Amino acid sequence: MKRLELVRQLLADLLDDYQRFETIETLLSAQRQAILRFAQPQLESHTDALMQHYRQIHQHAQQRLRGLQQLDLTPDHSGMTQLLIGLAPAAQEHLLKVWRELPTQLQRCQQANRYNQQLLDMQHGLLVDCLPEPDTAAWLYQP
Repeated sequence: MKRLELVRQLLADLLDDYQRFETIETLLSAQRQAILRFAQPQLESHTDALMQHYRQIHQHAQQRLRGLQQLDLTPDHSGMTQLLIGLAPAAQEHLLKVWRELPTQLQRCQQANRYNQQLLDMQHGLLVDCLPEPDTAAWLYQP
């Protein structure tokens, strides 16, 4: 891939990741509501959509590492920052802002995900506490 094409792809992936994190935040909120409503079909749908976004972000991260190496930049935060600083001023400001906001987006998503996991754990605990015995065969299939 030519240098210009590689840079364009890295920038497109960066903007796509930014949008995906916004979508993930929305999906995590919807997932939380599905958990609270015990809406299994919606919960599964949201979880599937989240997994697709997570896979795409992971793929972009791997491509970013390889792309930065191909551009003879360090495959890390500073390498991407160096790439962005080398852009024209009009694009540079916006893309640097997007790049700097990604860790904050990630933290918000991680926090929402932890909260959803806590809700699931609490629901599981309630169900386990309400069951008469741990062995469901002892009471579920008895006359």
